[in-house]
Amino acid sequence: MTGGADVGTVTPDAATTTGTPSSSSLLTGRLFLASVVAAVVPVVVATVRALNRGWIPVGDDGLFQIRSLDVFGHHVPLLGTWSSGSVSAHIDLNHPGPLMFDLLAVPVQLLGGAAGVAVGVALINVLAIIGIAVFAHRRGGPLLGAVSMAVVAALAWAMGSELLFEPWPPHSLLIPFLFFLVLVWSMTCGDLVAIPFAAGVASLLLQTHLSYAALVPALLGWGVIGLVLTLRRQLRSGADDAPERPRLTRAVGVSAVVLVICWIQPLVEQFTSSGPGNLTRLARTARDAHLQTIGWRTGTLIVASVSALPPWWFRPSVDHTFFVGSRGWTPPSLGLAVVALAVLVGVLAGCWWDARRRSDRAAVLGVVTAAVALPVALATAAQSPVNVFGPYTPHQWRWLWPLAAFVFFAILVAVVRRLDLTRRTASLALVVGFTVVVVVLSALNLPFANLADGPNSQEWAIGPAQQLNDQLGRLAHRGPLLVDDLFRSFASPYNTTVLAALQDRDITFVAHDESLVRQLGPARRYNGRNARFELLLRTGDGALRAPAGSSRVAFAEGMSARDRRDLGRVTAEVSSYIRQHGLRLTLAGLAALRRGDLPNLARLAPGGGDPMPLIQSRELVAIVNLHYLMLDPSWAARFDRYAALQQEFDRETVALFVRPITPVRTTAFGG
Repeated sequence: MTGGADVGTVTPDAATTTGTPSSSSLLTGRLFLASVVAAVVPVVVATVRALNRGWIPVGDDGLFQIRSLDVFGHHVPLLGTWSSGSVSAHIDLNHPGPLMFDLLAVPVQLLGGAAGVAVGVALINVLAIIGIAVFAHRRGGPLLGAVSMAVVAALAWAMGSELLFEPWPPHSLLIPFLFFLVLVWSMTCGDLVAIPFAAGVASLLLQTHLSYAALVPALLGWGVIGLVLTLRRQLRSGADDAPERPRLTRAVGVSAVVLVICWIQPLVEQFTSSGPGNLTRLARTARDAHLQTIGWRTGTLIVASVSALPPWWFRPSVDHTFFVGSRGWTPPSLGLAVVALAVLVGVLAGCWWDARRRSDRAAVLGVVTAAVALPVALATAAQSPVNVFGPYTPHQWRWLWPLAAFVFFAILVAVVRRLDLTRRTASLALVVGFTVVVVVLSALNLPFANLADGPNSQEWAIGPAQQLNDQLGRLAHRGPLLVDDLFRSFASPYNTTVLAALQDRDITFVAHDESLVRQLGPARRYNGRNARFELLLRTGDGALRAPAGSSRVAFAEGMSARDRRDLGRVTAEVSSYIRQHGLRLTLAGLAALRRGDLPNLARLAPGGGDPMPLIQSRELVAIVNLHYLMLDPSWAARFDRYAALQQEFDRETVALFVRPITPVRTTAFGG
């Protein structure tokens, strides 16, 4: 093998053996390049469209703008973002490292905050796509290259356009993880070039999100084992493609350098932290016998739902799988999940047997890599801690989509290699077919599609956030500002956008809550003296009145004047209805009332009464959204309209207030 060429036994076409490429081989090469370009186009189109319409990172996405700008500043990040696993572990945990911040730092510096984040993530995805194409081509020429691009295009289409530039780790790592799986496969084929790339991509995955903490090392371990076995086989057989020792030494040495560079920052934090380092915290949590995990039963249901049961890993699956209740997803039965996984394993076994019979090691090792990935996925799912939101939290399992895509890819590789590729017409027809698939899927992915929950699903907050940011010049001489209060509400889309805007204006800020300090860097810790004012954020009705001792410095309304008038009208109508008739509940509503879930409704007289406690507490909105009311169609439409407008008002009416600091106020950070 020269430079990691295909280790299979497929015979090259006759024209290439003479050193003169045939017209068909030239055409297949050009079609492969066209498939790569087509696979990249949706990423570019989505990013350009987002920036043209004024996209800015909101919610957790804003942290990537802040910390990427810090890379070349005075607050160099040493950790990744805060992990929601902290809640179940009862200790502040961060994702292991800041490598994603480091990668985004240059585009953020060159293009500015929002543009740099979007372009940086898009570049990571584009480079991952090109990497998949290159290493698939190294395994089997233009045909496997085109097959890989068809799978990439299908995964990108499944994700939808708006996830192709989003920095939120559950989404931004999907295409890089598929690249990692291709690199592991390439390592098992004896491709030494894949080793340093695998080291770098593995570091990015491991540092950026804890869901890869067991998955990546296990798969990388298989890659190393497969590499050793392949190299031993080549040396024992005296094969001409056996690598020379200097090449192997060089590949391992470069990989070691890559690992050292990637892990310097987390190691600095580990050995300079005032308390237990983050890596120590993560290790202790992993060994905690009292930590509640998903378990094998639920883990089996989770893995089967994406890898073995329709709609598998395609777009409808991203749109509803694991969204219990809100989008109608119901977990499969355990029996169905086991049978589906058994069928999938049977298909892989059949592909392995056929490829082995044909001595096609590239296909054999692709199938074996997929077969290894499935039990690793099951073990990862079973041992994952129960999230605070429950076992079926969609973002916790996003890694399953690229893993299932790779399993599908391995099966495709075995099938297409099964054909007689010595006939140029067969190879050309297949390359044409897969290129067409790439073009069609990429075209389908060009329109706006925001399918998955995450910060990008809060794009409704961009307008109000921009309005707030435009007014922050009033704070120019008030910094440093204590900003804990911005994070008093869980999953607020505005807090990090405000911090990013302050950072752009060189207005410094500090935090007192320990988990927030870990997010923003220890140099931003409030010590009781380094801030004179605190910044407060309120939404909905709270934005209309200043908290005690504060003055309003920024105010934004995303709701149109027409909708505000409509809200006033429909609120008056439903209030009049409740005063006159009260509320009749469905059986589910009555059950919720008996459980004590509706305290304000419990105080309402059966025949009607004062609706204001229901309206002011927003309990009426919850009652409507949970479909607890029995109403005729006309009034049902009015109540639905009220709930929708009230929610719009509450989330898009936002204000910032500033007040002098008295005693230190601490708030729980729920990032």
